[in-house]
Amino acid sequence: MSFLPVLLALGVILIFATIVFLAIRASRNMTAEKVHLARTLGFEIAPTLPINLANRAEELFQIREDQAITLENVFSRRELDQEFFIFDLHDSSEDDSAVGKDVFGVISRELALPRFSLTTLPGFNSEGLLGGLMEKLLDKILALAGKYQGLSRIEFPDQPEIGDQLIVFGRDEFAVRELLRGIHLDTLITNQSPIHIAGNGDFLTVDFSIPYPSSSTESDLISQYQQFTQIVRTFMK
Repeated sequence: MSFLPVLLALGVILIFATIVFLAIRASRNMTAEKVHLARTLGFEIAPTLPINLANRAEELFQIREDQAITLENVFSRRELDQEFFIFDLHDSSEDDSAVGKDVFGVISRELALPRFSLTTLPGFNSEGLLGGLMEKLLDKILALAGKYQGLSRIEFPDQPEIGDQLIVFGRDEFAVRELLRGIHLDTLITNQSPIHIAGNGDFLTVDFSIPYPSSSTESDLISQYQQFTQIVRTFMK
């Protein structure tokens, strides 16, 4: 009896087990790093899912009646009468459930927002390789945002330089236009990578993981939080 097939099978199993072990260890290291960075920013792991956050996230991100929005890895931080959050967003009714990773959110009485969804696109040459990727990203964003219940695309024909770099959807077009009229939009669209900003009432979120949720790295958490707080101040009354 030849032991070669047995040895080969054991070798494959050993390699697979090693890969799984290294992946688990890397994941744990990344999680530990994220916890450390979040605590550096004053956040703590939420022992239970905050109901006020869950309700607002569901209202803001649910795009179909049969969709199930869930939040994971929630961190929270209170500052006076404001609550800040970092969380991962999933759609448990889909196989590819990742919606956003390390999404920043705030609940504040200083916010009075119409229902809106805004995605920024950096300037790009549509004829280059990056331009081709950005065109695909734009198509993906439009296809996704177009599914939002009760939202319609808001365009800026009198500001073509904004129209190429800002994708806006809203429920009340007049209210959204009034909101954006008082904001220096150029400060939002000078980013090197796309970001997604969404808000409704006293709730505002910023997601830097567009278009690939898994591309967000924990090492960016501090710089992203700093940018997030700047964006929040922009939208406050």
